[in-house]
Amino acid sequence: MKILELHYTLAPGGAERFMVDLSNELCKTNEVVMCTSNSDAIGQNAHYKKDLNPQIKYINIGSKSGHQMKALWGIYKILRKEKPDIVHAHSDLICLFLPALLYRKPKYFHTLHNLAEKCLEKKILKSVNKWYYKKRVRPITISKICLESYEKLYGLSNATKIDNGSPFLPKPTINNDSRQEVESLKINADDKVFVHVARYALQKNQQLLIKAFNHLLTTKHRAILLIIGDGYDTPDGRNLLADAQNGIYWLGVKNNVQDYLQLADFFILSSSWEGLPIALLEAMACGVIPVCTPAGGIPDVVTDKKTGFVSSGFEFEDFYNTIDEAIRSEKTIDKEFLKQYFQANFSMEQCALHYNHCFNQ
Repeated sequence: MKILELHYTLAPGGAERFMVDLSNELCKTNEVVMCTSNSDAIGQNAHYKKDLNPQIKYINIGSKSGHQMKALWGIYKILRKEKPDIVHAHSDLICLFLPALLYRKPKYFHTLHNLAEKCLEKKILKSVNKWYYKKRVRPITISKICLESYEKLYGLSNATKIDNGSPFLPKPTINNDSRQEVESLKINADDKVFVHVARYALQKNQQLLIKAFNHLLTTKHRAILLIIGDGYDTPDGRNLLADAQNGIYWLGVKNNVQDYLQLADFFILSSSWEGLPIALLEAMACGVIPVCTPAGGIPDVVTDKKTGFVSSGFEFEDFYNTIDEAIRSEKTIDKEFLKQYFQANFSMEQCALHYNHCFNQ
């Protein structure tokens, strides 16, 4: 089976990371082609390219935006040339409008990496999307709440739910430079290490994160917060970090996130909405205790006080109290169980099997 995986870029992000990992697993039993629309001349657009299995054919259209006619027409031409059996998009559904209408030979699939309403680029496209989902493109959702949001928004019951997966496993050794860096950032030798892996974005609600952690640093608790991701050098990102107290550090984009996760005591997410965060799965694979808001598919993965800590709501007091409880109750969470739980439910091998089955139906 020949599968073409489609997205805008391979820039740092959960959907991009997932597409690369899924493709690497699918290519063990299929021929896989990967197509991105936005130009690789912008370095971060090819961030994960180095992680692709060499047997995957990679094509970059080189457009400025994935919604430009150059990109939309380019996708159509590539599909006609490559003749895949399966076209699997991780971008907005609009990228499949032209080929799914004019080139009917492949089967078309679209994974919604968030709540359905958050994946709807413009409300005016709702009826168009519904027609494509009903007639041309099979939707795939990544968590129970995402499936429910799709059914509610479009009034359709034809979506497949496949939980996200990750190939992450703990590394046998941790980079010494990373270890020394984390130790040097501690204010006290016994500081608890929290890691937040996410781009700066409204969805991730870093304002709540900084507000809660600023307050934490004024209490008896000893902790530091390491922020990994891009976007914090924007004006809004810089303003956010300007309000952060000593003990909160932005480390930029890292290629060795696994090292920092394995050096952490907690993984923390303050999101307002989510699908099923890849970074959360990566943290659990490393046995890092999650501390999260109840956004999107997070409660489907993290059971409060069993596989992590989930706040009762999205207000400051809810989130701060959950961080406080996590520190006080850290030893009640079995970190080895977290690793086993991840492997049993969210490994990439299992995820790819579900995708293969879906594609073959």
